Amino acid sequence: MKIKVIGKAHREGVAKKTGNPYNFNQIHYNGPDRGVEGLAALVLNLDPSLIPYADIKLNAEYEVDFGPRGYVVGFTPVKF
Repeated sequence: MKIKVIGKAHREGVAKKTGNPYNFNQIHYNGPDRGVEGLAALVLNLDPSLIPYADIKLNAEYEVDFGPRGYVVGFTPVKF
């Protein structure tokens, strides 16, 4: 699936409820969603080992590949 990144954020810390550490990148993009006319604002969580935060470019297009359980297994820039 191709997406265009319209925003990004890095989240890192320790969960207050469980005490478990977390570290992930959030990607914001517009895409189709159930019950929405036009496009919805969507968020995709990425493992920082997949692509570093600094390498994610705003307004760039990326190819996203999902594994059998729905997790992101590929996030690569679209080559023109």
